[in-house]
Amino acid sequence: MKKFYNYFIPRIDFNEKEWILKYQITALLLLSFCFGLGMLPFSIVRFGEGNYVVSISQLLMSIVLLYGFWRLQHDKEFYHIYSIIFFILFFLYIITIFFNVPQNSLNILWIIAAPILIFFFLNKSGGIVMFILVVFFILYLILSKYPYNIAEYVTLIGAFLTTTFIMYIYEFVKESEKKRILNYNIQLKKEVEKKTKQYKLLNNHLQERISKEVAKQIEQEQMLLIQCRMASMGQMMAAIAHQWRQPLMNINAILLNIDHAIQNQPINQNYLNTRVDEIASITTHMSQTIEDFKHLLTPKQEKSSFLLHESILEVLELLKNNLKSINIQFDHDKTTLLLHGYKSEMIQVLIILFSNAIEILKIRNIKDKKIKITLNSNETDIYIVIEDNAKGIKDDILDKIFDPYFTTKEQTGGTGLGLYIAKIIIEHNFGGKLSVQNTSDGAQFSITVSKKDHV
Repeated sequence: MKKFYNYFIPRIDFNEKEWILKYQITALLLLSFCFGLGMLPFSIVRFGEGNYVVSISQLLMSIVLLYGFWRLQHDKEFYHIYSIIFFILFFLYIITIFFNVPQNSLNILWIIAAPILIFFFLNKSGGIVMFILVVFFILYLILSKYPYNIAEYVTLIGAFLTTTFIMYIYEFVKESEKKRILNYNIQLKKEVEKKTKQYKLLNNHLQERISKEVAKQIEQEQMLLIQCRMASMGQMMAAIAHQWRQPLMNINAILLNIDHAIQNQPINQNYLNTRVDEIASITTHMSQTIEDFKHLLTPKQEKSSFLLHESILEVLELLKNNLKSINIQFDHDKTTLLLHGYKSEMIQVLIILFSNAIEILKIRNIKDKKIKITLNSNETDIYIVIEDNAKGIKDDILDKIFDPYFTTKEQTGGTGLGLYIAKIIIEHNFGGKLSVQNTSDGAQFSITVSKKDHV
């Protein structure tokens, strides 16, 4: 049934103001199809009866109606012309029936149907013209004493007037409803425009607030970066102190030996020169340590490309005294992986991750301390994985360790900024991702960066 109904729906688009036109065209399509198809057998019957005038008129009208049906399905502009043609044919068909078909009381129905069709399909001017023609035709029937009896004429006139009145009321209600809907649409459009302006103002205000919040967030991040740099400086000083402790003890031992030699025997120039050379070598090494830290942690003004495995080896060298009791496993089959950015920032991230691993291994007093470093890549990404065997991070704080000021090392002076800053550096400056998960042995930190941004 639905497919049958869809066959009579116009194959064209209508805007919201043409909703009445859409139903008018649909109804006219249905009438055209039914009348056009239905007149074909009547045309054959009339031809068999010898009534050639009615037969030919029905055949021609059938052809015109079926053509109008096809044309109207695809062209809504054709409706205004076709509706007039339809009613002219309808009017001519009424005349043909009345004068060429034996008198029948059912002929009254054709005249009664006229006002229904006129008011539904035609506009005001076209409807008036067709209505006047039908009225004149009825007057002609009366004046020509068409063979109706008084009851039939009363029925014809009464039914016609009643139908006309009902259709007039329908037309009046339809136009009133159309005006109401148009007014409603106008009011609705004004309301939409008003709301749109309000939303634009709200959106502008919201954008201003977002801009202020973003600026505020950037300022806070800058402050945190400064605090982290201060913390990094503290870590660097601790590392330097640790690096210097053994050389200073060696210098002290050499000086004690020189003092003992001077007090107990004559000064041997060769012995003295040898010991001075040892002190000079040690102080040179200590000075180089300062230069190494300064070179690695001093921010550079321009980005550059650097080899990842070399940066990792440099950090391991700087922290070697802290790593003496830890078994380091470094897997890096591919030694040509490059990153483009600030090398000092990647060094800072690596120092944070290694220092945390070293500290937690010592705090938990792990006997067989291990840190495994894996550097590899696939077609799209580069991975740096740092894993310890310190039994992992508690599940209830695993998703908090990258939050600013969150620390589990209050007693040892932890600031809670290290991992937060490391995450900011990786995500903002390298366009990558820093994540953590627990393994069967400990915690595993993974750095992921895209090759397309760096290679």
